[in-house]
Amino acid sequence: MNHIKLVTIYGSPTPPGRLASVLNVAEKYAVGQGAQVKRISPSLDESGKFFFWKEDSLRLIEEADAILIASPVFRGSIPAILKELLDLLSVQALRSKPVGLYVVGNAAEHYLGVERHITDILTWFGALYVPATCYITAPTLNDGIPANVMSQIVQLVDSTLILSKSLGGKILGPPPLSEVHGR
Repeated sequence: MNHIKLVTIYGSPTPPGRLASVLNVAEKYAVGQGAQVKRISPSLDESGKFFFWKEDSLRLIEEADAILIASPVFRGSIPAILKELLDLLSVQALRSKPVGLYVVGNAAEHYLGVERHITDILTWFGALYVPATCYITAPTLNDGIPANVMSQIVQLVDSTLILSKSLGGKILGPPPLSEVHGR
């Protein structure tokens, strides 16, 4: 595996802001580490009222070696548009793939909502959740990205890439129950 195919997911329907700035740093660093990076984000339909995921987004996730998800905290959980993307994926799309999580929320106490929901969903897929969320409180990013947050962003990229390199595309077992029971 020469270059790791890393897909980043901007999991928010809001215009790019602080969450996107975090993802920009992660992507730039990953490219510097030799990863091939592609970002997917929700698209607006012709009416300008509804968000959706293009088929190409699903294909990129299926072809990826590793995934980084960026999600805001929305009512104590992930936004519906991010859940919709995950609902559209086949089990094989994430099986045995390292998945890292960046979350931006208004208060430190909100981090468990997004992390808990994402880990439950990733378990269903048999994905490999990178065992430390990079949770950032939104006010921390008001004047740019501080050095300690920058370090956390980079560490999550490193952890995700290390896991992906270690796997070398192998599928781990046993299969997730969703696959065993044909979901």
